[in-house]
Amino acid sequence: MNSQPSMMIAVDQAVMLKLLDEMAALRRAVERVNMTPKSEWITISECAELLGRTPKTIREWVREGKIESRRQGTVLMVKAA
Repeated sequence: MNSQPSMMIAVDQAVMLKLLDEMAALRRAVERVNMTPKSEWITISECAELLGRTPKTIREWVREGKIESRRQGTVLMVKAA
């Protein structure tokens, strides 16, 4: 247990209710957080959108060896940086 002395303070009921509502909202937000790590590989379209380039440019970079790529079935994927 904590060896620090405890202290009591008076809190207005309306303030306490607001704090409890805010804590409940925070709890709900935390419960909705997705902790799944992002994929190491993304599609050409996703890469183009992230980099502000066209899919054609991304495919050119793949052909030139500027971006690592692999096929996932028929879909060309690039390594996310």
